[in-house]
Amino acid sequence: MQAGDLVTLSAYANGLDTLYSWCDRLRHHKKKPLLVGLVIKVSPPRWTGDKQSYEVRWMEPDGPKGRHGKWGLPHFNRKDLKFVSRS
Repeated sequence: MQAGDLVTLSAYANGLDTLYSWCDRLRHHKKKPLLVGLVIKVSPPRWTGDKQSYEVRWMEPDGPKGRHGKWGLPHFNRKDLKFVSRS
């Protein structure tokens, strides 16, 4: 995954309590479209064993700031995101 890729929340992220407001089930119930975002920055791991972190700009104004919802660090891990399918 690199800067410029279109992404959405993965099944793992949809199960996180901190991202419940943006999960697919709730969006489907409220008849909202799929949450789509653009990866704007990929940060390398800081320490050995650490993972890359991704900053995402969502196409909605109230998208999650990071994997902790609107609070905490403004990044996602790779397992929190998946590519948007083109079909």
